[in-house]
Amino acid sequence: MDEVVLPIIDATVFMGMHHRDPQLRAKSLGFFSSFYQRQVLMGFGQIGICDAIIWKKSRHLQDVYYPFMDVLHTDMDIQRQGYCNEVLRRASLESDWRHLSVEKKLLAAQVIEHKQPLFTHDEELCELTALQPFLQSFPRPIFGPAFPETLQSLFEQSQEMLIEQEDFRHVW
Repeated sequence: MDEVVLPIIDATVFMGMHHRDPQLRAKSLGFFSSFYQRQVLMGFGQIGICDAIIWKKSRHLQDVYYPFMDVLHTDMDIQRQGYCNEVLRRASLESDWRHLSVEKKLLAAQVIEHKQPLFTHDEELCELTALQPFLQSFPRPIFGPAFPETLQSLFEQSQEMLIEQEDFRHVW
């Protein structure tokens, strides 16, 4: 039986749904709208980056954001995955990756080791030669409703919180 290869998303895609840049936000929403009924994978480290960004926001913004995130993680089949020894080895031995943060090295190694398609908005990862065969184009951007009605309502409430590129700089 063939193993199902799930696409991997990173924190830039998940948090991209709330990014200030409307084009980036539309790409992330297009992804989540297209993959809502399918399985995707996020590494534990990438989930932690999302949490780190949110916990730095005001309590008010957390309160308007978390109902959406909670229901999305419950309703959508987002698999979570840690790292195996092969991923750790590759991440630590790739000399071309010295300029990357540990989190980015681990993500790149995970993608390559498991030969999984990757969706990311991260420019450093998009420029990485070793990731080129695995990088995926985003589905058609979404500028209207992206989710079923109840989740869409929570998403619209959560839009009060906007993510800046600067938010990522403090968690890598």
